Amino acid sequence: MFLVLVSPTGRHSIWPAVLQVPAGWQVVHGVACRQSCVDYIDAARADLPLAA
Repeated sequence: MFLVLVSPTGRHSIWPAVLQVPAGWQVVHGVACRQSCVDYIDAARADLPLAA
């Protein structure tokens, strides 16, 4: 099982739920299966505005 974390700079990461969350990172999704975490990150990317 996994978590989706976001770093202080806004980067997403899939993280094993059994490991301690690194300092400064925030849990934004999970505990969930890996595919659910991938889907969450894909949806978050789709919500980002395109760079001009």
